[in-house]
Amino acid sequence: MTESILKNARIPRSLSPFPQGESVLVDCDIRIQDGLITAVDPAGSGHASEAASVNDLQGRIVMPGFLDAHVHIDKAFTWDRAPNVRGEFWDAIELLSKDKENWTAEDLYRRGTFALRCAEAHGSVALRTHVDTGLDWGEVSHDAMQTLRQEWAGRIDLQTVSLCGIESYLEPAGRRIAEWTLKHPNALLGGMPQMNPDLDKQLRYFFDLAAEMGVGVDLHVDENGNAEAECLRHIAQIVLEKEFPHPVTCGHVCSLAVQDAERAASTIDLVREAGVQIISLPLCNLYLQGRPTETGHRGTPRWRGVTLLHELHDAGVTTACASDNVRDAFYAWGDFDMFEVFTQSIRIAHLDTKPAAACAMVTSGPAAIMGLSQYGKIAVGMDARMVAFAAKSFNELLSRPNQTRELIGYHSDASSVPAYDEL
Repeated sequence: MTESILKNARIPRSLSPFPQGESVLVDCDIRIQDGLITAVDPAGSGHASEAASVNDLQGRIVMPGFLDAHVHIDKAFTWDRAPNVRGEFWDAIELLSKDKENWTAEDLYRRGTFALRCAEAHGSVALRTHVDTGLDWGEVSHDAMQTLRQEWAGRIDLQTVSLCGIESYLEPAGRRIAEWTLKHPNALLGGMPQMNPDLDKQLRYFFDLAAEMGVGVDLHVDENGNAEAECLRHIAQIVLEKEFPHPVTCGHVCSLAVQDAERAASTIDLVREAGVQIISLPLCNLYLQGRPTETGHRGTPRWRGVTLLHELHDAGVTTACASDNVRDAFYAWGDFDMFEVFTQSIRIAHLDTKPAAACAMVTSGPAAIMGLSQYGKIAVGMDARMVAFAAKSFNELLSRPNQTRELIGYHSDASSVPAYDEL
């Protein structure tokens, strides 16, 4: 194939081969061939061959393809038939539990296809979806995700994680849940632990099962504003106790932000020592946390649900931000748009003071969490799908939510977001 060159691309320094320097962005020329990056040079230092196709970006910001490491494709786009009028967490669980009667293979495939079309059109190259896994619907849901994984191979890398109460693995159906999950490739065990007297017993069994099956885990953890909720601490302690050899990811960990500073710091130390990776879901937690039904307070929310992203990052914990739910009872809005997650996470968590970290949380961070080493940076040998924006500075980039973007190297069908009428 003909070599192509992106001239004068302005890329985040932390995602480039030139990490040293004061500026957050660095101007580069990027060579691409056969879908891979073959060279990244300082702008103007290389020479294009006569056969090369040249695209001069004139200092526009370029990001590597995005990765969305925590989503719920099986729930997505169900808001119209199961609206959560109070916006409350436990209402969402009840509403979607009732909606599961609609989760046929055809329904899951149709909504899932629309979700992946949205994600790709916005510039994502990989997603990890949690899949509600119970006796009445789990196998159908996992099979539907496998159909999508096969059909979208080469366009979006799709990983799946089982989602159920962590105590379910101790029940007779527990092994069936694990087997349904792991009969397909690129799958992990997951669940939602809750504080209770048997928590350590439940976690020990869960980690033993995952070790036996040789897979990593990804858990929903402490998604509340209760300072006594310390599932994260228990998980880190048990990972260390068992010397669990596979990747461990915890999503949400909202309660960490309302705990005593000394206690939170000691938990973060345990998380770092155990190698636990953290995914924050700022948009969904902003939406769900602090509702009147949770706090008793009616009016403006006092608590917005975001975990200690700065402290976790500063401690050396691998972190990411992700979409979570999209247009369902847990989150009324969204479009599988990781640029929206990026911009809003910066605003919600004050990540403007850590622009390099913010860029990593939607690219190299989730790539590390998902074990996808070919994504997340603009460097030799990496996947060459990139997103070019009209902006030339971070201030410009963050100031227009409808920022014009150009997909480079994506499938030809990814050029536009599908219309809602197609759903």
